[in-house]
Amino acid sequence: MDLGLVLPSRTITPVAIQQQYVEIEGELLESPSPTAVIDSPGSSGSESPPRNLHRGRASLPSIPISQKLSLPVKAQRGRERRCTISGDESSLLSRPILGTSLPPSYTIPRGLSGATTKPRPHLHFTLFYSEAEALLTVTVVGVSRLSKGLRSSRNSYVKVYLLPKFVEPQRTSLCRKSLNPEFHEQFHFGRYSLEELRSLTLRFTVYAKEFHNLKDSFLGEVMFPCSQATWNPRVPSVYTQELSTTKTKLKKSLSSQDISSSPSFSQPKSMGQLFLLLQYQALANRIKVLVRKAENLGRLTRIPGTPDHYVVIQLYHDGKVLDTKETKSVAGCNPVWNTPFLFSIPAGDIQEQQLALEFTIMQARLYTRSCLVGRVLIGPNAPEMGQVHWKEMCSRGNVESARWHSIQPPAFQLSP
Repeated sequence: MDLGLVLPSRTITPVAIQQQYVEIEGELLESPSPTAVIDSPGSSGSESPPRNLHRGRASLPSIPISQKLSLPVKAQRGRERRCTISGDESSLLSRPILGTSLPPSYTIPRGLSGATTKPRPHLHFTLFYSEAEALLTVTVVGVSRLSKGLRSSRNSYVKVYLLPKFVEPQRTSLCRKSLNPEFHEQFHFGRYSLEELRSLTLRFTVYAKEFHNLKDSFLGEVMFPCSQATWNPRVPSVYTQELSTTKTKLKKSLSSQDISSSPSFSQPKSMGQLFLLLQYQALANRIKVLVRKAENLGRLTRIPGTPDHYVVIQLYHDGKVLDTKETKSVAGCNPVWNTPFLFSIPAGDIQEQQLALEFTIMQARLYTRSCLVGRVLIGPNAPEMGQVHWKEMCSRGNVESARWHSIQPPAFQLSP
């Protein structure tokens, strides 16, 4: 039987067969190479025909499954499926990536695209200057919009400096568990003229107390030159300043040139302020004295730790001591005693008698004798503020009279 009419001969070209190839999965296959043409069994070649050749369809040979799986179409589609960036890869890699030139899925996420700038924390405070007392009153109202720390809220406080005079700060009480703490605490800096005050700078620092055994965290500060303040003689001026995260380094001590050039060099240095309440009880012939608190007491030692302070009160009559009282020791540079005392005085008109009250502030030490911080004298022959307070007490009767007094250093002599 002659098989020449059934099987294709070697002389058949693949051009006619190429047109009969079908499109597999949407792609037109390329024509097989000449080596893939099936040899006839009558040829002298030693190769045998493939097993998957269908004897009845000689003009349309089937494609082996292994060849179909290894087609470049599948690999190309796999690469296209994994690569989601359209365009030439070389052009995309050489071109700078900008948010406007990328598809929406490669821009900023939707949750962050509309986010606004986070509000910064602000400090709120008021300033008031009394020309009659030459006293600056700083009221720390509060802080708003503090950032969250390790917890959802913070325990914060504020320190107040008057530079370069008071390097040792005054501080508010601790406000617990609040991102908008309110303090409403007053601090007094006296005695300064308005011209001298304009050359000074107020510094507010905000700290957060995270844990007892760790150092307090610095949250921000405000440097406010007093020359920028608007001094109203009747009402305090209100200010709101943004906290700066940059911490200012302060000088631990002033040089001799700075001290000699300061306008208050010839005046005695103030060692802090003492807040006192006086009441004259005429029917009982006695004086009620309330030692409320002291602020910004000077440190007399470099030993680490917080020193204790107490006050010794002496009543003088004609230059002699009539009675002596003493408060308890309280730790800190801003101690609060809130202790009342009663002093009996001789009968008669108080304004005709030579009476005086002397307050001596002492700093207690653990292993040595107590050290003198300064004195305050109140009486008819006392300094200006002491005379004002004495006359006010005598004229008000049973009404208490409260005043702040600058503590004079030990070198400044007071004669009761």
